[in-house]
Amino acid sequence: MPIIIKDYEWTESETRIDLILPQKGIKSNNIDVMVTNFYIKVNYSPYFFDLHLKCEINDRKARVVMANNKITFHLMKLEPTLWETLVNPLAKDSAKRRELVKSAYEYHENKVKCDTESKANVKAEQNRMALRTAMDQESGEKDRIEAVKQAERDKVSLEMDEWQNLDDDERERQYLKSIKTQNQFDNTETTESGTIEEDAALVSTDCPEQSSKAPMLETTPNLHVSLAEERARKFEKIKHNLANPLTSGKIKKSGKKEEKKEEKSVWQSSGPRKQSEITVSFTPRYFPSAARESTAADEEAWYEKNVRAQTKLKPKDEDTKEDERNPVWLCDKAGVFYKMGNFPAAINAYSEAMKISPALPKLYINRASCYIVLNLYEDAVVDCTRALDLLTPPVEANRLSRVRTLAKRGSAYCQLGSLSKALDDYELASKLSPDNESLRQDLDILRAKMGENKLLSEQPPISVS
Repeated sequence: MPIIIKDYEWTESETRIDLILPQKGIKSNNIDVMVTNFYIKVNYSPYFFDLHLKCEINDRKARVVMANNKITFHLMKLEPTLWETLVNPLAKDSAKRRELVKSAYEYHENKVKCDTESKANVKAEQNRMALRTAMDQESGEKDRIEAVKQAERDKVSLEMDEWQNLDDDERERQYLKSIKTQNQFDNTETTESGTIEEDAALVSTDCPEQSSKAPMLETTPNLHVSLAEERARKFEKIKHNLANPLTSGKIKKSGKKEEKKEEKSVWQSSGPRKQSEITVSFTPRYFPSAARESTAADEEAWYEKNVRAQTKLKPKDEDTKEDERNPVWLCDKAGVFYKMGNFPAAINAYSEAMKISPALPKLYINRASCYIVLNLYEDAVVDCTRALDLLTPPVEANRLSRVRTLAKRGSAYCQLGSLSKALDDYELASKLSPDNESLRQDLDILRAKMGENKLLSEQPPISVS
């Protein structure tokens, strides 16, 4: 039987009540407190205290302080008035007291439920805003890169327009200006080569043994002559291109090319092709199962179920963008976040997609991967189990998805220490994919680990004397 506490103190003003209870040396984390608008309960074994208040209080503003071996309640009155007595007179009757306790507990349950829903809504809104912020950042970066590219395109386009708007004389002047600049550069090189020739002549005069190098320097004038001829040919070619822009770059080099051009013109002058019809026949959908073991009905059921889940869209509203209504788009966006290492944003994106299409298995499979990376193995097990429930009927089209899901859940079970459950999942996954070498290796490691644990458990305890 609990020990009822009756030695308490209380004081009041028109707006506030202070209630003091003895803590009896019990630690604060072992004390259970409940405050409603008409009821106060304190339970710290083996002590118990409850009180039905005379008038209503604002339980949202109530504060409880545990210090100096005392439990102090600071209660704010709903209406500013003096009570003169603390306890409700109706609580003296046992039947009325039970009704008051029942109503107090119902009020407390409703308040807790409302608070939980409010917190969940706030958290969902925060996750949604975080997801929207991450998406806006990514789209902003894409827009910035696209703006840089477009600026470069506009710059090149403007330069091309300016060049095309020039007349032939201006183009020739610009070309002659570039030729003049090139000639100045060539003259500089010629001056330097002349200095080299003079130095070589001095060397040959002083040292007769090196006079054999003189013939090499005599070929320099011929080189400059050939360069001048080459520049003249280029100039004539550019003048020809400017005078005939439609035929520029098309220089006839041999009689064979002229013959080919004539043949091409003859071929192009031929009449249009004759009209004909092509018959296209479509084959029925192929299923990999043998005819005697046909699962065509299950395959069609899975196909329709998967398509229905992927094409489900969120109803339109003002706060949701057009892309965010599509669960497949949200799933792809979550995959981008996962590759970037932003696992919380990926989880938020998968969760938003689940609200739109809760029957899409890959959402749970991929979110389980995020949970495993963040060491949230219990949540990963829940998501994998839900995904396996959705991967029905079991057909060839979803076999690999079931293998991956079983492997993920088995990995999560291993981290949680449930090796027997992990072994069941890995064995089933290995049966579904017998050629998977990675699964076989993980299964061997798990069996070896379970064998070691069994040997350790069978060893007799060591006695210490």
